[in-house]
Amino acid sequence: MNSRTFFLLFCLCAIVPLAAAKLSLTMGWFSHSGTNKGIWMEKEIQLLPDMTNLQGNTFSSAEVHWRLVYVQAEICDTYCEQALLTLQQLYSGLGRKQLKIKPLLLAPPQSNVKQTAQLQQWPNIDWQPASFVVPELQNHIVIVNQRGLVLLRYPITASPEQMRDLAKDIRTDLLHLINYDRSGT
Repeated sequence: MNSRTFFLLFCLCAIVPLAAAKLSLTMGWFSHSGTNKGIWMEKEIQLLPDMTNLQGNTFSSAEVHWRLVYVQAEICDTYCEQALLTLQQLYSGLGRKQLKIKPLLLAPPQSNVKQTAQLQQWPNIDWQPASFVVPELQNHIVIVNQRGLVLLRYPITASPEQMRDLAKDIRTDLLHLINYDRSGT
């Protein structure tokens, strides 16, 4: 085989997979949610402060890399109670990986008195007042990275059976993120 034939075969082997990938993306044959169960955010939303820049914060920035956040609407209804129960169970079920996660309730500031009494049922969940809440995140559990950016969101339902399936999905995605996280190494 001469060098010209080898070069032509080499280019063909490189171009055919690229063309097939481009074709599958443009025709919509590729499933964007093949490995993750949640809904990826289309735009960048900075929901919480960047933990890498905070000095003397309540979280240990060397340990906590991910935050599970329930973004509450104006009042805490059955959706809110289901979400808090799910957050508590997810956090308890993570075992030694709890060190990398912090569950959080993001609620309007005027609900401070009610939240402190209500959160005593769930001791692992912290409350933080929301300076602003993006409407598309209300009544969702979101996974927030160490920089404060929302990555995935999960809509809350009132059905306990659907919430059990949703908790499995969140756990799967969260464990994938924890296992592939390289920010602490």
